[in-house]
Amino acid sequence: MNENTEYTIFDAIDIIGKKLALLIILPIFAGILAVAIGFAMPKWYRAETQILPPYSSGESAANLLGGVMGGIMGLGGEGSFTLPFMTSPTDLWAAMVKSNGIADSIIAKFDLKTKYHAKNMYFARKRYISNLYVDIAQEGILTIGYQDKSPVLSADITNEIVSVLDRTLREVHVTTAKRTREFLQNRLAECEKELKVLEDSLIRFQNENKAISLADQAKVAVENVAQLYAQLSLLDVQIGAMQNNGIDYSPELMQYKSQASELRRKISSLENKGDTLILGIPLNRYPDLIIQYARIYRDVKIQEVLYEMLRQQYEQAKIEEQRNTSTLHIISSARPPEKKYRPKKALMGAGAIVGMFIFTFLWILFEGYLQKLKKYAPEKYNKISALWRRKPRV
Repeated sequence: MNENTEYTIFDAIDIIGKKLALLIILPIFAGILAVAIGFAMPKWYRAETQILPPYSSGESAANLLGGVMGGIMGLGGEGSFTLPFMTSPTDLWAAMVKSNGIADSIIAKFDLKTKYHAKNMYFARKRYISNLYVDIAQEGILTIGYQDKSPVLSADITNEIVSVLDRTLREVHVTTAKRTREFLQNRLAECEKELKVLEDSLIRFQNENKAISLADQAKVAVENVAQLYAQLSLLDVQIGAMQNNGIDYSPELMQYKSQASELRRKISSLENKGDTLILGIPLNRYPDLIIQYARIYRDVKIQEVLYEMLRQQYEQAKIEEQRNTSTLHIISSARPPEKKYRPKKALMGAGAIVGMFIFTFLWILFEGYLQKLKKYAPEKYNKISALWRRKPRV
């Protein structure tokens, strides 16, 4: 190849210098034209509203109870669902705003299908989504906006979107609370029946075994037996002393032996049959009875605690079912915007200038290359120029 056909940076600078006026005029003209088109285009406005994310004031006993209830209900304090990991309530609200249910409500109320000349609801929803603006700030604040040529209609639609979202959240909250209340009501009835069965079992156990307070009864029984053993030991000492002194028979010795025999009989009766003064429970049965009593008593107490918890949750569910207050904390409602959102004439002009500058710059370089080929390599120039001169085949 001839070295003269090489397109160097000096050639590029030379051709740009020759076409510098064109490189300046065309982008400026394109920018002016873009701004003029922007003035001719209809103005669009976007009204916006901001919503605070739900928050919790702290961990109290009531919050813990609400957490337990929330786990049963599937709803939190503000009716928030149990969400996937790394998903916030505002993410859920943003998705709901784009849902077909809310979209259809807005389209029907403002007759957007007719306004957008949509063939069916599918195309009306597409126009609705294209004009809808939803953004979640890093702090969790949800911004909802809607674009329209009318600033008043833009604000009305935006406020209606928030209203429908709030109404939907309240309906979900009340419906879920109702289902939870019904579930807790049934569970509370079952728990009450189970508690009555256990209480009857405890009473029956006490009646059958004459057990009022086994711990106190066992204490009294042991103390009585201990006193009898102490008296028996004292008599045995006295009898042994008399026998050591060579007394094998005397009225006093016979009295001591009779008393010792009576004490042994009483001790045997207490250990095997019990004492009528302490409801006749044999001493050797107390360990087993105490264990059985403790098990039944434990089951009753567990059921009582469960019943109280269910009762509190049931009352809370009844309150939640009746609660019909707003679930959204609105920072600012949408108002008719005073400043248009688009067209952004400055951005259009800047974009047109940059775009035309790049296009003109590349075209000047390419034209300079073609001129050099035409001068030093006409065959190659003819081949390249023939590419856009070739007539299309019919």
